[in-house]
Amino acid sequence: MATGPIESLAIENRRLRVGIVGAGLMGQWHAYEARKAQGNLVAIADCNLEAASRLARTFQGVEACVDIEELLSRTSCDLVHICTPIATHEQIAGTALEAGKHVLIEKPATPDAEGTQRLIQLAARRGVLICPVHQFVFQQGVMKARRLLDRIGHVLHLEAIFCTAGGVGRQESELDSVVAEILPHPLSLAQVFLPGGMVPDTWMRLRPRVGEFRAMAEVSGVTVSVMISLQARPTQCTLKIFGAAGTIHLDLFHGYAFIEPGAVSKERKILRPFDLAARRLAAASINLAKRALSRERAYPGLTRLVAEFYAAIRTGQCAPFTTEAMLNIARVRDILVEGMSRDGYTAVSHS
Repeated sequence: MATGPIESLAIENRRLRVGIVGAGLMGQWHAYEARKAQGNLVAIADCNLEAASRLARTFQGVEACVDIEELLSRTSCDLVHICTPIATHEQIAGTALEAGKHVLIEKPATPDAEGTQRLIQLAARRGVLICPVHQFVFQQGVMKARRLLDRIGHVLHLEAIFCTAGGVGRQESELDSVVAEILPHPLSLAQVFLPGGMVPDTWMRLRPRVGEFRAMAEVSGVTVSVMISLQARPTQCTLKIFGAAGTIHLDLFHGYAFIEPGAVSKERKILRPFDLAARRLAAASINLAKRALSRERAYPGLTRLVAEFYAAIRTGQCAPFTTEAMLNIARVRDILVEGMSRDGYTAVSHS
């Protein structure tokens, strides 16, 4: 349990007081989700005080601060959302955790696994929760895919494709950093869907050019491939789970999934393009309606993640994304980004 029974009861009987550090795009969405999850937003901090003030003014009674220290000294919050550049995460999160505040932190939590481990250990010592924002895992489509796994038989391969416009307007020297920031997304999904989690013995890694990344691994007879591209078009964010009796298709931009049966026949081969299009259209339409009803305007999965994290704090339960999985993803990411500046093929071991 993260909190004692008396403290848990006190929190359970009132709205959580929330602070947000970072007033950029993600800070704006976290503020929206905090309110949506019935959190009491009390302060927003940013080194650009004007940006913090501008975002704070969109809510009633919210303080604008210049940093985490001012936020903690001026308010009495229960938890802090961290939505700042990655290089600042460990210092800000460490300050919040040391003050006894729960932390929801954008991914990657820190630049390397050692920093992530330090934060996890500090949270444990202070008796508070820390949770990374791996929101894809909390999408309706991913949850549906987990329920559908039995229907596709033995899982054989996972294929994650991330083609993004995130490199547009960036200097060439920045592109590999963009790739490294995206990498936790497919790794968090591999952690969920690979049998026993993501503990590959060997990763095969290929970097054909700046801003392009490919990797493959094998775990317990299941292979996984990851493609991250800042140049390939159209943009897409997908996961396919291939099984002996069918394939699950996930659209991670929109948060839906559908199953493609594995039946084999001449008729099936002829009709497959039409059947696949119909299944995709039905899944996308139902998903759009559900998101409209739940007011999930962007970043599918973030609403559920924030709500579950708040519920865990109120009831003294574990965070919805375990620290073990959090650390494992950070360690594999370290392995994959190591030497990314070197071109070509590399096989790396994970000990």
